[in-house]
Amino acid sequence: MAQVTDPSFTIRIDPPRKYVEICLLGLWDAATAARFDRELRRLLPALPRGGCPIGEQNTLFDSTGYAVQAQDVSTHLAGMAADKSIGSRRIAVLVSSTLSKLQTRRIAPGYGVFDDRAEAMAWLFEPDA
Repeated sequence: MAQVTDPSFTIRIDPPRKYVEICLLGLWDAATAARFDRELRRLLPALPRGGCPIGEQNTLFDSTGYAVQAQDVSTHLAGMAADKSIGSRRIAVLVSSTLSKLQTRRIAPGYGVFDDRAEAMAWLFEPDA
């Protein structure tokens, strides 16, 4: 199994599809978490310019290459998860381990957590009841 140690992320925003995909990699420090927070807030205004009000998009976090994080990083991410100004209609997190699943549920209790990408995508785009 390949292991990623370089802490990084990618953020792809697709306003016409009302979709954001975020890939998280490696073991982060506080500076990486802060940089991620700034970049996400900088890029999200592309949604309304593309016809998708913020909050109406679906977001997938691919954390399959993301390590279980230290407490300071987890606390920062939990604050972001609770911030409705950067929220989404639905947020799915793709995980690769039970420990990652547990940390995700603690950090972001309202998010869908999946180990299968197809299931996560189907859940993200199913109509509201």
